[in-house]
Amino acid sequence: MKKTIEATWREGFLDPDSLVAPKVNDFYSRKSTHIVDRIQRMQHINEIAIVIGAPILWAFLSVLGMPLAGAIICVAWVGLIVVRRQFPHITKFDEPAGVDSYRYLKAFQQWLKNRLAWGRRYQRHLYPLTFIALATGMWESPAGKQWVRILVENNPGLHLFQGIPLILIAGIVMIAIVVALLGGVIFDFDVNTVYRNVIRKVDEMVAEMEELRR
Repeated sequence: MKKTIEATWREGFLDPDSLVAPKVNDFYSRKSTHIVDRIQRMQHINEIAIVIGAPILWAFLSVLGMPLAGAIICVAWVGLIVVRRQFPHITKFDEPAGVDSYRYLKAFQQWLKNRLAWGRRYQRHLYPLTFIALATGMWESPAGKQWVRILVENNPGLHLFQGIPLILIAGIVMIAIVVALLGGVIFDFDVNTVYRNVIRKVDEMVAEMEELRR
């Protein structure tokens, strides 16, 4: 009885010496290497974008009269990259030697999960910091000061703290708390926006290989 296509691929995948499907293992090996290289290249481009974009944002905010806000945001986000670079096991995937494509991809999948968990743990705190920097920078800018002055003049009963309405300060604090609580959700949204398709591809490939190994 002739073997099914699935059985043929399974035999070729499990047995490197099999003559039934000699190109199966090479196919998965090349496919695994391609997706790993693609994800790492995307991560590298993302880091470069932050390192280049943060100073540009600083300069832009300085033009708008918010140099301190720009400085805080730039230092915080570039600092995240610098700190992450101090952990080589998070920054770079150490390719295991002498393993098949399945174990290679499983090792990368675990490394990717560890990297994302590390990023979620620390990057989630940068979102409320960024919001606070922008909010305080806005009311310190010329346009912001004028807006606050008009607000106070039109509402003389407002309680002030160093010239800033307390209700405005309370609103910013409340929003910052909400952003802090949702930091993990925001991080997940960021990751899914950029990496969702490639991460799903890794999971699908691992599931496909595990199915062939049964």
